Amino acid sequence: MKASVNLALGNVNYCFEIEEKTEIETLHKIAVLGNPPMFCDECGANKPEQFKLTSNKDSEANTYVNVECSECGAKAKLGLYKSGGYFWHKFAKYVKKEA
Repeated sequence: MKASVNLALGNVNYCFEIEEKTEIETLHKIAVLGNPPMFCDECGANKPEQFKLTSNKDSEANTYVNVECSECGAKAKLGLYKSGGYFWHKFAKYVKKEA
């Protein structure tokens, strides 16, 4: 099964086209990617134009995809289940660990 979903964040419109081996996996990815969190738990922002899609890699080459709040900088990270599939974390601000 092949499906697509449109998403507007900030000033960017995204179109995700997903095709997985099973229909349920396709629907799962469309549901998660098409419905990112749009209420910032840190500052209360709740409009699509107040968020943007960002990505980064750490020193071990792990890739992260986030929805970032443009108002306060908090990020909701896209998580990956060990058994497969995705989920969104709640918004949180990065706090640097003290030495």
